[in-house]
Amino acid sequence: MRTTEIEFTEFRAEHLDETQELAAQAGWANRKDDLSMLLGLGCGYVAIINNHLVGSMCMTFFGEVATIGLLVVDEKMRGQGIGGQLMKLALEKAGKRECRLIATSDGKPLYRKLGFDQLEAAPTHRGVVACVDAPDGAEWATRDDLDQISEIDRRATGLDRRALISTLWNKGVVAVIRHAGKVVGYAAMLRYGSDEVAGPVIACSTYQARRLLSFLFSQRIGALVRVVLRQQSGLAEWLNSIGIAEVSTGTAMRRGKAHADTEAPFRTYVLASSQFGFP
Repeated sequence: MRTTEIEFTEFRAEHLDETQELAAQAGWANRKDDLSMLLGLGCGYVAIINNHLVGSMCMTFFGEVATIGLLVVDEKMRGQGIGGQLMKLALEKAGKRECRLIATSDGKPLYRKLGFDQLEAAPTHRGVVACVDAPDGAEWATRDDLDQISEIDRRATGLDRRALISTLWNKGVVAVIRHAGKVVGYAAMLRYGSDEVAGPVIACSTYQARRLLSFLFSQRIGALVRVVLRQQSGLAEWLNSIGIAEVSTGTAMRRGKAHADTEAPFRTYVLASSQFGFP
């Protein structure tokens, strides 16, 4: 088939089933609900040939930052510029926004060609939760905590991610640590693909981040969990020691001028997932 026969159009709900098939072909365990959640937080584009979907991408906007969360092309159609064209449409949509993503080793050459620069490694840990004791001081969040959670998330990331936090609240579970009655750290976990994905984790220290994860894990004994770390999180050795081992490493990349300003002492220790971008 000639590339001139390819139609590019907006990603709509009717494209979810075929996108799931492409994701499975690529070895990703995305469920239709996962892709619907991703699309509901943003927008995207698809490539179609003769009424057959051959490529999909999704992106999310957080103010002046756009995150690219999904890019997949039919393995029979790779090498024909489809992924590059989908990315160009995404960059046009982003306009002057800073663009971020987590790249696989296969995707890095394309992203470099499009002007993305490498920021840091984003290691993924995965394993079955063994016996983990619930620590003191961590507890389940309440709906009344959401404004405080959104505020410390903004201070840690520089982004307004209230829509993401609301989705995590509605579809997953959220734990918090308090000090003097105020939320000073939070962690979320939800089912994504075949795993329970822990993240984001926002805290003031590695010790707090570990306590938050320990609390979540203590409620999920026997579950298969996935955690995507910031490079300097200080959590890798502990995760390896409890059987949640590093299985792969992505690369956080950025295109355009950095817009987000973070505020100490809050930091991101664990990403929401590679498909929600960076951080």
